Amino acid sequence: MTHKFTVTPKDDLPATLKRVETTITTKGGQFSGNTDSGNFAGVTPVGMVKGKYVVLNGTEIEITITDKPFVAPKSIIENKIRDYFS
Repeated sequence: MTHKFTVTPKDDLPATLKRVETTITTKGGQFSGNTDSGNFAGVTPVGMVKGKYVVLNGTEIEITITDKPFVAPKSIIENKIRDYFS
């Protein structure tokens, strides 16, 4: 059920990850990681979304959605996560 995609952040990597962490945790989710890799879990109206990220070549972030609510389409989850990381 995993779904992978790549995001190129507009800001520098540490600033992007700090912004993502703040956004996710202030909404009741969890975030752990560094500028190499990490994990996140976010709360949605229909359930928890879980994922992980790996930084590729220092400029791109490969995100893998590892778990999502059955009723939530992958495309909507991907778009929301892209907004967080870009």
